[in-house]
Amino acid sequence: MKPDVFARFKASVQNPILSLEYYISGVDDLQKIIAERKPNDVQYRVTVRCENCVVDMDKTFEKIPLRDQHKYIDGHPIIATETDETFEFIMPKILYPNDIKKYLLEHYGSILNFKPDESTVNTPMTFSVHNAGSIGLRSFATGAPSIIKWKTVSYRPLSDKDTVTDEHLNQIWPEKTGSLPVGLLELFNRGTEKVH
Repeated sequence: MKPDVFARFKASVQNPILSLEYYISGVDDLQKIIAERKPNDVQYRVTVRCENCVVDMDKTFEKIPLRDQHKYIDGHPIIATETDETFEFIMPKILYPNDIKKYLLEHYGSILNFKPDESTVNTPMTFSVHNAGSIGLRSFATGAPSIIKWKTVSYRPLSDKDTVTDEHLNQIWPEKTGSLPVGLLELFNRGTEKVH
């Protein structure tokens, strides 16, 4: 077997309801994905990972099912993958507690368990909505246990370690730079270096 190592990027785009993953080649692909998702009034969490993939160069497959394409690079099977580096950011705007309350009321009819302290009214925050559940009492008629489901919100103030961008991926937090976050550029540049 003749192994070789290639770097590739994997982007996870998650809003409070849905999470999707994509393999991308750089900033242009990421911008296209973000444009398709049409972020507007909700925060998206985006995680970009640089993966080092060990590929068996002795084997080549021409017809690869669409569902398995992520297991190959240029028709060669990937035999091992290791995440090298990760960059995470939030987009497309900075939200405050009242923005989050408005979103929750519009989408869930309630603010759920979102009850930030009054002193944080002018503090930018990040949040996500999760499904929760539990097994309840058994039904007298059937003997089957009931299933109780609810939604819960996790939230916290933004810190200086968080990065927020607008819909064009220009950084707006912790400082507004008007350009791509330095950490994201470094990640993509690192992925273009030769992997040993």
